Amino acid sequence: MIVGVATTLLLAQACSPSEREHRDNAAEPVDSTIDATTKAKVSTADIDMDGAEKAFMISTYSQSLYVTELTNLAAKSKHAELRAFTKKIAPSYQKMTADMELIAKGKGILLERKLSEVQQKELNAIKELSSPTLDQQVLQKLQSFQAAFTTLFEEGKNLSNFDLQNYAKNALEMIHKQQAETTKLVNAANETGSQSIRPGEVATP
Repeated sequence: MIVGVATTLLLAQACSPSEREHRDNAAEPVDSTIDATTKAKVSTADIDMDGAEKAFMISTYSQSLYVTELTNLAAKSKHAELRAFTKKIAPSYQKMTADMELIAKGKGILLERKLSEVQQKELNAIKELSSPTLDQQVLQKLQSFQAAFTTLFEEGKNLSNFDLQNYAKNALEMIHKQQAETTKLVNAANETGSQSIRPGEVATP
């Protein structure tokens, strides 16, 4: 489990047809680079899914949003390869987020984008860093998230819901394609910036 990536499943609340219509109309698309979240809410009861499936949706959603924010922070890196790599993979996590929102909406689930305090604190701390420490932190976080996603999506392939099974299968293929290059960049960053983490920097989970 990744430190700081907390996912919260709020109690589902029943709503009338008119309330449901208001809820869906209010769920306007939000730019994940502006209002990203690692915390999600479920504000409806008309859900034909079990607890494991709901937990999978929220965990996937929150973590993909966090990683999207992480790739944005890499734009200030002095490491050209890191900037190019994170620019290349960012759309994958944005798509993961958008696809999960579509699945959730189809199931009557409203996912709210809002960073948790812990995650916002982590990202704020990373934002203050500069290369090569910034590079190490971003890459080590990415590597940790990719490992966590691998476990999550392997489990997701066994869920009863077909949409989530398919989502997990496709997302797992995407993660696997990124891992080798991530590892290569991590090793390179560790070689060129081997200094220890300064006080106040974010520890790698």
